[in-house]
Amino acid sequence: MGAKMDVSLFDYKSPRAMKARLGRQLSPWALTLEISVVCLIVGGITLLAFGFAIGWLAIGLAAIPGMIVEWYKYELRDVPRLTNGKRVDDLLDGEILGLFTDQPTPQNIATLLSRSISGQFFAVRFGISGGFLEQIVSSNRDDTKAVFEEALHISSEVGNRITAGVLMLALVRQIPAKETLLGHLQLSEDDIFRGIKWYHHLRNLIDSTKVAARKPGGIGRDWSFGWIPTLSHFGQNISELSVRRTDLRIDTINQITKAINGRGVVALVGLTGVGKTQVVYELASELMSDSKDVPNAIRYHQIFMLDATRLVSMASGRGELEGLIQKLLSEAYTAKNIIICLDNAQVFFEEGVGSVDMTNMLLPILEVGRLPIILTVDEQKFLQISKRTPALAAAVNRITVHPTDEVQTLAVLEEQLPTIEFKRHVTYMYQAIREAYKLSARYVYDIAMPGQALSLLDAAADYAESGLVTAQSVGKAIEKTIGVKTNIVDDENERDKLLHLESLIHQRMIGQERAVSVIADALRRARAGIRNQQRPVGTFLFLGPTGVGKTELAKSLAAVYFGGEQNIIRLDMNEFVSTNDVARLIADGTEDAGSLTAQVMKQPFSVILLDEIEKAHSSVLTTLLQLLDEGILRDAKNREVSFRDTIVIATSNAGSDRIQEYLHRGYNLEQFEDTFVDELISSNVFHPEFLNRFDEIVVFAPLNKVELLKVIDLILVDVNKNLSEQKITVTVAQDAKEYLVEAGYDPRLGARPMRRVVQRSVENTVAKLMLSKELQAGGSIEMTLDQVKEILDKKSQADDIIAK
Repeated sequence: MGAKMDVSLFDYKSPRAMKARLGRQLSPWALTLEISVVCLIVGGITLLAFGFAIGWLAIGLAAIPGMIVEWYKYELRDVPRLTNGKRVDDLLDGEILGLFTDQPTPQNIATLLSRSISGQFFAVRFGISGGFLEQIVSSNRDDTKAVFEEALHISSEVGNRITAGVLMLALVRQIPAKETLLGHLQLSEDDIFRGIKWYHHLRNLIDSTKVAARKPGGIGRDWSFGWIPTLSHFGQNISELSVRRTDLRIDTINQITKAINGRGVVALVGLTGVGKTQVVYELASELMSDSKDVPNAIRYHQIFMLDATRLVSMASGRGELEGLIQKLLSEAYTAKNIIICLDNAQVFFEEGVGSVDMTNMLLPILEVGRLPIILTVDEQKFLQISKRTPALAAAVNRITVHPTDEVQTLAVLEEQLPTIEFKRHVTYMYQAIREAYKLSARYVYDIAMPGQALSLLDAAADYAESGLVTAQSVGKAIEKTIGVKTNIVDDENERDKLLHLESLIHQRMIGQERAVSVIADALRRARAGIRNQQRPVGTFLFLGPTGVGKTELAKSLAAVYFGGEQNIIRLDMNEFVSTNDVARLIADGTEDAGSLTAQVMKQPFSVILLDEIEKAHSSVLTTLLQLLDEGILRDAKNREVSFRDTIVIATSNAGSDRIQEYLHRGYNLEQFEDTFVDELISSNVFHPEFLNRFDEIVVFAPLNKVELLKVIDLILVDVNKNLSEQKITVTVAQDAKEYLVEAGYDPRLGARPMRRVVQRSVENTVAKLMLSKELQAGGSIEMTLDQVKEILDKKSQADDIIAK
């Protein structure tokens, strides 16, 4: 039996605690009591109407349950916290306080949390339920004191309020293996702490909605300020919508109100997705409020949103569009209490598809500034328009809306979540919100934060499991959209493929065991989640003569694991031999879809092959250093492009003769590999700072005749695959294969002559037989040594073929 609870921490018999328990007991009966009051009053009035004096008794009896109901509503249902209180019972939410028993253990506290609304919030949003905690927290009453002390400490940082989240965090902090527990849930203490603030914010939002009455302001003054039929038809009065102003954009909104009160014309400039339109919505609510920050001259002004793109699409021509805009602006000016917002205003200041240049008409109106107008404009477009029409930039107050950082983005996601959930009929876990920020920052390039994360969060709803959107749902949304693998491998087929990756690659290429091994190891580390997430999956430099499998390994890897050879991004570095070629490397995709950054933005999960890297200009190699080291490159628009899901393979033929020389002198690769790399540095082929960026530098040895015989087998497999539709099979006798190797063997060219020799001797023969109908569908042919010899016509003829 534990010691008695310290009443300085928790007083079970305090007036507030007793009220909370009584309120809890009355809660199931409140509706019944209300109904009884109504029935007694209605019955009493009915009796009196028929002349029965007993009706007065019925009405009098209604007063008893009526008083109980009123007492419950105003004092017991929601027992106010004692904000200056020092004990747990002073600060606990009433719904939880009413559940407490005398002398509770940590286990008792965990149990009662699952019965509270705030406890259910954490169970759903974070995966931490009271029942789950009940199994792992202490059942010793003596440990309750530490829980209460921790809860009081946490509450001091979140507004002196103890909710289920505060108690949960206090309980978690008492668990010896808390780090393991939180790691299993993909959470940290900071995440739970953020969840506490999130829940408090939602409760405050609900409470403020209950008591706040919408101010009629300008809405009630429409008739006194003029008739606006055209504006009402083509525009949207966003002041009629209830949009809460967030703390995130307070400074921006204050800037706008001051600017409108002065010059009258504001240009909200920012990247797509930063929330320019949302700022205008929040401004509309601010103008309709009693905020002291709003100047009297524009208080209760209504904002009408006009979508410029929609107006252009609805008008049949320039003349009709000009007339429509003039009428809209005229009605707004006459009304006196209207602010016009031209959303996507850039379409009115440039010619193009979906755009009409209305500069000559709009510029004088903007310069006069008599009508308050807000323009929302894409940042890049505003720069182009300002350069072309400097007077426009001078006529407006430019206010930049910046992308949000991580903390700000998470706040926006939490704010917008109820709306998304209502629309998509799903529930989001907190881990999904955090994952949406992380993955969108890495993979979504066309819009900025918070729009990046919001779009991904919305897409993740399609991958909800039983109506619940988890971090895995967000990962699946990215995987299905752009093909990148984000979640740690949990599929048995992929697991098996990773474990046997070497043998799968060797089904397509021969030899080079070490190179295949380092590639496979890098992928296994990545998919097991134990690699450095701030670098590419792997960076490799393959050195060796031509025809030994350097490029073939990259192709094989792409085919086996990256979904096909089309998922290889190949750059011939002999095309990047000048300083100017750096621009081609990082060009924007709209100007050069073949630039490295543009291809990776489109295909982030891929193999990058940098062929003949030694021929690239030093400026190009310097640019690649950041890619190899940090896994990022900035493109021409200064966007950070992630290479952290790519495998980067650079190949080089530099020093091939030297490799042959070492091998002829009897050295093994392992014996001269380091020396050979040092020779490349000393001869200034590569700088050490460049070579040091690679995870592995692998020297490829020339293929011997045994390996070339296996290459012949692989080539014949391809030949039969090509003939499979005609149901024709080709086999070559073993001694004929050996002759093909002898005929095509050239240590300088490696395996490359083998395909040409097979083409000349085997494929050409099959083609002639098929055309002459000597070989038909369903047939087969075996080529003998004599046939091959006859076709190749001596070794010298084979040499001529190779020379060509």
